[in-house]
Amino acid sequence: MPRTTLRPEKFARIAIAFSFVVATFSGCAKSQPLKPPPSIYASAEDVELNFRDRTFVLGDNNEIAEVRPLDWRKDRFLKLPFWFGVNILVPGVMAPKEGDFYVISEATLEKPLDAPGEWMIEAGSSLVKQETVFVTTRTHYLGTGKILPTIVQYMGKREFKRPDGKTVQIPVLREVSMPMKWTLGGHIPKDYARYST
Repeated sequence: MPRTTLRPEKFARIAIAFSFVVATFSGCAKSQPLKPPPSIYASAEDVELNFRDRTFVLGDNNEIAEVRPLDWRKDRFLKLPFWFGVNILVPGVMAPKEGDFYVISEATLEKPLDAPGEWMIEAGSSLVKQETVFVTTRTHYLGTGKILPTIVQYMGKREFKRPDGKTVQIPVLREVSMPMKWTLGGHIPKDYARYST
């Protein structure tokens, strides 16, 4: 059988390619997973510690909810996202995450549901309002109307049957804080739902 010999240039190219493959695979094995950037929003622990069953003050920021307990200085606050609902126009954009905390603002109680403390509300962005289940824990609403901003936790979706027989999935929000303290002067306007605690 005739012997084949590699020319030095070809041998060098093969050796370089082999060392590149080895370096690539060994580098992959040692690489650390990328850590997500730190969240700008308050942690679950901060929310539970400072706002569970307590009222709060809401800042003037229309893009991010700036919230603080009543006994904090005016320049100290925690940040939470506003509830924009499940985005039905562009799915996946700002999609809510189950277990995360939000502030509902400009929501309206539509009707009580069969279970005590459960209401169907209209909530979401200023452009798209959608039906959402609101589960209260300390606040007892006495009728329909607007809701003062409230810190809530997103609990996922629940299946409902519409009058036409169609089944739909509706987001569920559970009350965490009591309603926001009214800070605009005077009495709370009449179009807001009355409540007791």
